[in-house]
Amino acid sequence: MPAFSWSSRFRESQWRSLRKFILEERKDASSRYQVIEAERQRIGSVDILWGQTSEGDPTEQRLGFSLDEGTSLCKLVQVYVALGGNPFDISMFIGPESTTSSGGLSQRNVPHGGVLTIQEIKYAYDQGAVDRDGNFLKFRSSRYGGPIQARNEAQLADLIERFKKPYTKEIRYKRTRIEEQIIKLCDLREQLDQEVEDLIWSTYGDMAADVSWQDDRYSRGSTAASIVYALDSIFRIPDTVEVGKVPYDPTAKAGQPGAVNEEALANYPTMMNDLPEEENSNL
Repeated sequence: MPAFSWSSRFRESQWRSLRKFILEERKDASSRYQVIEAERQRIGSVDILWGQTSEGDPTEQRLGFSLDEGTSLCKLVQVYVALGGNPFDISMFIGPESTTSSGGLSQRNVPHGGVLTIQEIKYAYDQGAVDRDGNFLKFRSSRYGGPIQARNEAQLADLIERFKKPYTKEIRYKRTRIEEQIIKLCDLREQLDQEVEDLIWSTYGDMAADVSWQDDRYSRGSTAASIVYALDSIFRIPDTVEVGKVPYDPTAKAGQPGAVNEEALANYPTMMNDLPEEENSNL
């Protein structure tokens, strides 16, 4: 079994082993953040400018986008444009991290929450829903006669494939490969952003001067320190003098700080004490 693969059923020695590992790694959070931030700056980001309805909801119309100058994403998009490509053709959600809104342009939300779903439709006002359709314009089968294959569709497919065939390599080189690289970089940027979020949760935002904790965004009870105290105080009786400290003392008498907290453990049947044979193992 891989190390630390357990989650809800574990012994005290397993918890203490994971606890030690995580707290040791937490010491390197600052240097880890600096490496991540350097990579984020190298990749850059994309912000999409969405149109808005009169109610303020974003439409599927993209009115513009911005890139960080000199970044890897910016250079790839410049190459794409130089080869005749339209950046709006790459992906509708190329910049999912956008957060601001102003002047009739929305950067806070994306159409339909960025989720492709099926919706019921009807073809007359006086009848109930009789068909299902996609919520995005591109995936609405009602635009081409319904989900069943339309007449002459196979013939059209043959014509288009014949039309493209002599230029397959050019399509691959001047469009597909660059699009793939751009999307991969955007995915990597999003993963790095999530890694920073996770570090903030763990360290209470103490890993760098330019990172701040936001109470309306993060939960204090989910920091590494809070989780350690919560689980330590279930296994062992907390210190009554030094608030926030849970001593570990196998020799402590029942009811004293550091002794097994039998009352708390009774509420968590999947958290177990170690048997003598298990005390030196994380298995």
